[in-house]
Amino acid sequence: MKKRFLILIYVILPLYLFCQVDYENNFLQGYMDFEMFFQRLSGDYGTTFFPFLTLGYGGRERGLSGAFTAIADDIGTLESNPAGTASLSQTELFFSHTKLMGDVNYNTLAYTMRFNDLGFGFGARVLYMPFTHFDKWGENAGSGIITYSVITFNAAYNFLRSYEFFGLSVGTNIKLYIYAVPEEIAASQTKVNVVFDFGLLTKFNFLKTYKKLEKNFSVGLTVKNLGPFTDGEPPPTIISTGISYKPIEQLIISIDFNYLINYSELTYKNWSINTGLEWKFTKYSSLLCGATIKSNPSFSLGINLDFQDFTVTAVYNPDFIDVSKFSISASLKLGDLGRGKKQDRLKTMYSNALRLMNEGSYIPAKKLLELILKNDYTYSPAKKSLKSCKKQIEIEKELNLIKNERF
Repeated sequence: MKKRFLILIYVILPLYLFCQVDYENNFLQGYMDFEMFFQRLSGDYGTTFFPFLTLGYGGRERGLSGAFTAIADDIGTLESNPAGTASLSQTELFFSHTKLMGDVNYNTLAYTMRFNDLGFGFGARVLYMPFTHFDKWGENAGSGIITYSVITFNAAYNFLRSYEFFGLSVGTNIKLYIYAVPEEIAASQTKVNVVFDFGLLTKFNFLKTYKKLEKNFSVGLTVKNLGPFTDGEPPPTIISTGISYKPIEQLIISIDFNYLINYSELTYKNWSINTGLEWKFTKYSSLLCGATIKSNPSFSLGINLDFQDFTVTAVYNPDFIDVSKFSISASLKLGDLGRGKKQDRLKTMYSNALRLMNEGSYIPAKKLLELILKNDYTYSPAKKSLKSCKKQIEIEKELNLIKNERF
């Protein structure tokens, strides 16, 4: 574990230092006016308060251009679909750093944990930018750091789960968002408010070409950033529905359909589509790519390194109209609270029960199957075998009665 942690540090540190380099600043400063013109032209400018709420956490979710509503299989689901934490396989601690333009940076810290069908999560993300206020004479009237912060509390539960059926996960986020402006820059500009997210998620098998217990097709639905207005402006409320398909074990394809609610006008311009593709080309590495189709389209390209104890992801978003971004993120996997070992133990017990049934030892097999169901009542293969086992025991009893009557 110590060796792998050192490897994690060696991988992250060079990438973190690289993304601190202001390699985009000269280019970005040159086309800021051009960018602002197109934002106003498309109707996406100034329609909601605190647009930072629409940014994801980073990692694979960023590499797939946000098409993560239905995938929801790692800590990125905390923002993409709050229902996903009820089915995460690992407890995770996550950090992400994103380099925007100039000195503007965006950091995320998040944590998720699952107890059987109940999932929890916590996240904190901050976008900070140095700012200097000049008066009408061009004199420095004050300087400081303006910050956009979001603190998220998550809870989710997976209903109706069984051995064959993934279940239906339902989740919610409570998000406190803070727009902080130092008094030296502008007085009484700091704003604080709260919004809510709601999500649904289910998974099943469809046109599956590989053998594995996981479900290869998933569907998700979310309503994000639903809450009160701030100074007469609404938060960026978005309705998203997504599907994800894994035709082979090495490939995931996903698509999200999003609608940004403009409370003053319902228009087709509020629609956007996120698409993503992940190709796992080695045991530990995968290629990420995606696109966002809207009035200001964007793209993503990244690499994900997924090891037993940690994950490292680097993503670049070469945006042609909006601000380009480079991000590096890491996730520590802190275990599954013994769920994996429990499932392996139940599989071994079930194999032994089948062997006993095959040998005709139905009474010991029955006891073993009942023990399996005592540990996991959703283990439906054991339920079916127990039913068959009881039937065989009854048949043996009847045969013994007939033998005793004859002799």
